[in-house]
Amino acid sequence: MSPHLTEIVFALGREQQLVGVSDYSDYPYSQGCVDKGCSVKLPSIASYQGADVAAIIRLKPSIILAWEGGNKAQDIARLEQLGYPVYRSSPTNIEALMEEILSLGETLNAVPKSKQLHAKMIKQVEQIKSQYADNKANALYYMSQQPLSGMGSDKWLNSLLSLCNINNIYTELPTAYAQFSIADIIRKQPEIVIVANHQSTASVSAFWAPHLAVFEPKVVMVNPDALHRFTPRVLPELALLCKKVHF
Repeated sequence: MSPHLTEIVFALGREQQLVGVSDYSDYPYSQGCVDKGCSVKLPSIASYQGADVAAIIRLKPSIILAWEGGNKAQDIARLEQLGYPVYRSSPTNIEALMEEILSLGETLNAVPKSKQLHAKMIKQVEQIKSQYADNKANALYYMSQQPLSGMGSDKWLNSLLSLCNINNIYTELPTAYAQFSIADIIRKQPEIVIVANHQSTASVSAFWAPHLAVFEPKVVMVNPDALHRFTPRVLPELALLCKKVHF
């Protein structure tokens, strides 16, 4: 019932077991498609508004994969009350994600593939840590320009950035996400501005252009679909981000 869980099922080679997916389950193929040609299009059974419990019942799943941070608690509880086994996903850092991949490998009878993915991810994490052990950078990380808002104390993203010594200037905020003021950003003077949305480079440059006299950071664009989802795809995107920031 979440895009990241759909993606992990594909990564484990168990997409043929899927009977329904959430909205935005658009990787590695288009929404709901199980292959490139979309020979089968799976129904959407969950969105930000909640799970479609009636539709789930009609599909008769043998197990339900749910995201504790995204699916509504009452929907998960209702499905469990109806007798469905529910796997609860709730990773807050890369180590927890790697453990979940092993756990899902057992749940979906894909242990060899899950162990292979786990080993590959460990190597990727160690490579990132060692490559940037002597580098440091302070960064603003935002997703929206109107209004200007982005990452505060979000555990997942901050833990990722810390792997290559990128310090989020708003990590001490009490909320995971917040709105920012230009004046405060200029006062903090981060060397790096990380833009996690699908806006054009020209649009981002135009936004910061009026402030260049007092604030001229290095601007780095990232793919939020890859970096924000709890999947193996996050590590190649993180490696690319770290390279852009430090070199």
